[in-house]
Amino acid sequence: MTARDLVKILNFYGRFTPSFTKTGYFSRGLFLKRYSQDFRGQRWLVTGASGGIGRAILLAAAKGGAEVVAVARNETKLRALMDDMPPEARDRACYRVADMSLQSDTERLRDQLLAEQGTFDVLINNVGVLFPHLAMTAEGREATFVTNLLSHFILTTGLVESDKIARGGVVVNMTSGGMYNSPISTRMLNVTDASVYNGKIVYGAHKRGQAVLTAHWNAKYRRKQIDFYVMHPGWTKTQGVKDALPVFYRLQNIILRSPYQGGETALWLVAERPPTSEDPDAGVWFDHKLRPAHMFDFTKTPQCTVDEYVAYLEAELEPKSEAA
Repeated sequence: MTARDLVKILNFYGRFTPSFTKTGYFSRGLFLKRYSQDFRGQRWLVTGASGGIGRAILLAAAKGGAEVVAVARNETKLRALMDDMPPEARDRACYRVADMSLQSDTERLRDQLLAEQGTFDVLINNVGVLFPHLAMTAEGREATFVTNLLSHFILTTGLVESDKIARGGVVVNMTSGGMYNSPISTRMLNVTDASVYNGKIVYGAHKRGQAVLTAHWNAKYRRKQIDFYVMHPGWTKTQGVKDALPVFYRLQNIILRSPYQGGETALWLVAERPPTSEDPDAGVWFDHKLRPAHMFDFTKTPQCTVDEYVAYLEAELEPKSEAA
């Protein structure tokens, strides 16, 4: 490690640690700020709900009286989640098993939900992963690209277009501070070359994409009166962080946020419904406040338009010919 690298690391931790850890959560007094978590009469769908932030959000929604549907790929963990539901909420909770690293399984989940009775008042697009090394799916795609971005696009557009998200509903997209290292670009999406792949870089690109899609959906679906938000949870103690960033986890472990502290702004957004935006640079919600969309000058210049970004995802879903 060079002296320049060391200075860069120290500046990074010095800038973000006070805000992104639980130090920021408590210093902002969020544990004292009261708002209604009465979600009775609402139906929530939470992806990546078997652990971490998704699990915490789902349990809080159920405790608040919502009917909840948990989505994850591990049925054993989903069953354990159902067992951990507050007794009074167990008859309002169920789960659906889906591997959202696969287009086919995400589409199967979408179609299953479309065939069921009822609509959703809240969709939490929480599922996300960071892999340090390239992992390819059976469908020939980079696994984190599908999990972090393409699956959200498939599920959200499918539910909204079919009026499965109720008028007056809310969609919350879970981004990450990793987005601050990436401009709007399609260049680092679905990177299938191991010599080019960098887990942190592609993860940041996917998470910047959450802000792009939030703006796009607010513009496209304004007539449906659905509010779309993008938020980030700060640095949170989850198994995914421990597995993907073991050194970071060891250094920050004692001050990392709990999953509830990381996800609590999602509950606040559903309860308070602040104004939305059709601008991908409008900001990202963090600790009940709209924070800057960019922290560094090099990410402020987009490398593609929102329309081009969405077209990339739409093209990815088009049937591929045998010749291709």
